[in-house]
Amino acid sequence: MGQSIKPRKRGGLFAFLVAYSVVLFAGGPAYASCDILKVNGANEWRPFSWRTPDLGEMKGIFPAITHSVSEQAPVRSEYGPDLPWNRLFALLEHGSIDVLAGAYLSEERLNKFELSNPVHEDEVTVFIRTGMKTIPRDLNGLVGLRGRAPYGVHLGEDNNKFAADNLVIDSQSLDDIAADLEMLKDGRFDYIMMSRSYGKKAVSTFGFDGQIQDVPWTAARRSVHFMFSRKSPCVDLLPKFNAVIEEQLQAGILDEYQAGFETAGGYKSAAPPAETAAE
Repeated sequence: MGQSIKPRKRGGLFAFLVAYSVVLFAGGPAYASCDILKVNGANEWRPFSWRTPDLGEMKGIFPAITHSVSEQAPVRSEYGPDLPWNRLFALLEHGSIDVLAGAYLSEERLNKFELSNPVHEDEVTVFIRTGMKTIPRDLNGLVGLRGRAPYGVHLGEDNNKFAADNLVIDSQSLDDIAADLEMLKDGRFDYIMMSRSYGKKAVSTFGFDGQIQDVPWTAARRSVHFMFSRKSPCVDLLPKFNAVIEEQLQAGILDEYQAGFETAGGYKSAAPPAETAAE
């Protein structure tokens, strides 16, 4: 009896401590091990994300959402430097950064990363010189022409294959959109494929109204998401990101941000109301 009672007491104490630990930590956030959230994103993709020319800070809808999450969770956001787009995805895949603040959905990315709920649906279209003899009516109309597109533009699996097999598109950062529009106007290439809202704002701001226009058709509609590395301890923040996205969508904050960007007086002007959340 004496020998049987002692192990039971020890076993009972051990079971109690295990149970107590489960209760103690179950109520805490799953992302407790994520102290610093390493973030990066597009250098010039308004209104989703961009960097200020002076300090290199990231601004836009995605940094604003990240800031809101940081206020609600015990984590500090740390933004990385301007890097090539393809390198960002390599760093994300290897866990060197935790989250990419905005990228188009694709099957490949869905298989490699953890994606947030969609933040926005972006319309990808084509901008051409006004007065072109033959205005392209669809992607087939771009065959034989010379085009440019920012890194990361995605047309969907079928259209991407068509573009790769049939179109001549120079992928660039398009960080200096004014210079790219000037080259388009001068005929150094025939079209730019990019976000309609982004392109129309740039055309208006830099004085190319009447010289450059967007075609009426849409090349693709692509949802834009946060993308988390599966090797990051911060991936457990994804439910919090989704909750903030839904809260801001329901409150109309993200729509106000988009509308504010489209109606603001200058391309690099003060940001619309939601920008303050990203300060």
